[in-house]
Amino acid sequence: MKDTQFGRDLQAPLIVNSTRTSRARYNAIICRGEVHLFSKGIQPNRHWRLKYVKDYFGLSGSKQKVAEQLDYIVNNFTLIESIIVN
Repeated sequence: MKDTQFGRDLQAPLIVNSTRTSRARYNAIICRGEVHLFSKGIQPNRHWRLKYVKDYFGLSGSKQKVAEQLDYIVNNFTLIESIIVN
């Protein structure tokens, strides 16, 4: 994960609704919702591909496996951030 765009975006600041966060956290939350929609057969938009999510986060597996891995990333973000950044 350190060599992925997700790892690089951990240092990129982003302000959402007057709250400072990282671009990686924002993308993890958004992609989590999109992958859960996709795993139920709904494509978030016509240009959306699961491959883009896999490449960004460095994940592999089926759509259900990717959804589980994204759930883990979002729920344990502070742990993952401390491991990758330090």
